[in-house]
Amino acid sequence: MLEIIKKTLKDLEKIAEPSSKEFKTTKYIADFLKSNNIPVDKILETGCFGTFDIGAEKTVAFRADIDALPVDSSNKCFKHLCGHHAHTASLLLSLADIVKNKAKLKKNIRYIFQPAEETGKGAEIMIENGAVDNVDEIYSLHGDPEHKIGELCLKKGFLMAGACLFKLKIRGKNTHAAFPHKGNDVIAALAEYINICQKIVSRFKDPTKEALISFCVVKGGYAPNILPESVETEGTFRFFRDDEKLLIKNKMRDILKAVEMTYNVKGEIEFDFTTNPVKNDERLIEKIKSNFSHSDIKIIEDYEAMMGSEDFSAFLDRIPGVYMKVGIAKDENHPPLHNQNFYVQPEAVMTYINIWKQLAFL
Repeated sequence: MLEIIKKTLKDLEKIAEPSSKEFKTTKYIADFLKSNNIPVDKILETGCFGTFDIGAEKTVAFRADIDALPVDSSNKCFKHLCGHHAHTASLLLSLADIVKNKAKLKKNIRYIFQPAEETGKGAEIMIENGAVDNVDEIYSLHGDPEHKIGELCLKKGFLMAGACLFKLKIRGKNTHAAFPHKGNDVIAALAEYINICQKIVSRFKDPTKEALISFCVVKGGYAPNILPESVETEGTFRFFRDDEKLLIKNKMRDILKAVEMTYNVKGEIEFDFTTNPVKNDERLIEKIKSNFSHSDIKIIEDYEAMMGSEDFSAFLDRIPGVYMKVGIAKDENHPPLHNQNFYVQPEAVMTYINIWKQLAFL
């Protein structure tokens, strides 16, 4: 099995593609499904889903994400720096086993190969196309380089934060750098804005509730002696509850008004609510713990919530389910997620497969 896993991982690595452009990846998946006589319900431009329908009353869905990430700012080369190829490979190989043992199933199994997880758009696309119609429970997993191979990390309730992306542009009158009073210093205005916004989390939000704001992109200026007429920034804020989401959004707008007045500039801010928090179903967590207690997989329960986000939340907003973190490290030196040197061991994928199969044949 390890040799088959290695080959499948290598195949998917060769065709790594960005979000919403997973054309070769979708074809690879579709060809695999066809060659293994796995039923297919729908193949989209990117992504697909299908069902092992045994006529049972209950349907359980398994989801794997399929997109990759850019290696650098050129956006020309892509790699699976978050391990989505391993998620895809494990679900494909699990389905190949399920089709051979379909007679042992006690429930219908829906599989979902989802595009565009990294942009937070793919889950909604799959939902709109019927991927979770008549589904009673849904599960997904993700490799965790902070935990060892063979460890299954489970957390009841909130596991991952909701994420909102934002873009801001500040405009003013450009001028010579030696005469700032004759124009508007949009860079100083943006710097002021960023600094004050960091106070939202530390001074306006209830300190017992988690949230954060990160400014990740700044664009502006073209000469060392000219104050530019505009500057742009992009970033994200994270939250677990709607009141924090609303507070941060409103305060960012209020602070922008104050900066506009102070620096005599004009700002435009746009918010894009891409994902809600990932909240696991407590009953299903207990069910997994009970059914995996006698397996070789080690259950880790003291797992802490994180500020990372996942559009799997869109499924969980509609259907009870569990998002699982699975160890992929052999030692403490494993590269972190989104690192250019990130990789997934075939042995870790074997653990994924064992988890999928155990969930399928419960």
